Amino acid sequence: MKKIQIIVLLLGLVCFSAKGQHFTSHYSGYIIDIHEHIALSDAENHNFSAKQGNALKDVLANIKGHIVMAGIITMAQKGQLEQTRLRNDSVIRLSKIYNCLIPICSVHPMDGPDALAEMERVSKLGVKIIKLHPNYQRFDVGSPEVAEVAKKAGELKMVLLFDSYNPTDVDEDGKLLMLAVTHPDARFIFAHMGMVNFPQFISILGLKKYPWYKPNMWFDLSAIAPILGNSPFREQLMWTIRQIGTDHFLFGSDFPLFDPVSTVKSVYAMKFTPKEEKEIFYTNICQLLQIDPKSFLSKK
Repeated sequence: MKKIQIIVLLLGLVCFSAKGQHFTSHYSGYIIDIHEHIALSDAENHNFSAKQGNALKDVLANIKGHIVMAGIITMAQKGQLEQTRLRNDSVIRLSKIYNCLIPICSVHPMDGPDALAEMERVSKLGVKIIKLHPNYQRFDVGSPEVAEVAKKAGELKMVLLFDSYNPTDVDEDGKLLMLAVTHPDARFIFAHMGMVNFPQFISILGLKKYPWYKPNMWFDLSAIAPILGNSPFREQLMWTIRQIGTDHFLFGSDFPLFDPVSTVKSVYAMKFTPKEEKEIFYTNICQLLQIDPKSFLSKK
């Protein structure tokens, strides 16, 4: 009887320990949020969210706890070249004042040579990421102008951050895949991982089999983590992410649409291992952008 009691007690301790370990075994180091929209004027504040402002003070308020850096995004409008330059200069200037901010500039592909010239200009100023949003900017990913922007990004060794969910173009994710494959020198971040269309990206498994394929696609988990990460789609989403490789996934909140702290919890709820979480939250973006932690930790 005593042996049985001891065994039961030991099993209980093991179960308690396992539960405790599961609860506390998340990655708890530095986190970089690569996807935050910033209002560059009072008139823009609350344009993205009626409940949450996204002025500079709101973005800076997100840099707390384990979150040590944030990418601040502007988006260009077609034909507004002077305004595009001013907006790009604004996020660059803020990144110079606050080392915890990463400038994410933008061009409009349909501005043609002017867009390419602006990419070259901001690249010389240290910008590494260009934001493109097919919905907001109203362009077709398959257009030759977008291909020219991708070609230029490859020449300048810049990263193109694309919104990758378009409910009005069911072929868009396929177009994004083809854009990346045909421009192997450019690097791409596909925000939201296609949302409900995320299974399309499993095509990367087939691409990996070709000797000419260059793994130049990354995905941020903004929006998709809080919406699908703890849904009935979770297992399929996790399987797809792991098949592609967690070393090609990044953390993004899409602030102010989603709160960074809540989005961190959404990623935790997806049940990655601590090693995978570290890659997603920190290691991958540091490697992609060649971020040196020493450059910002002293002046957050």
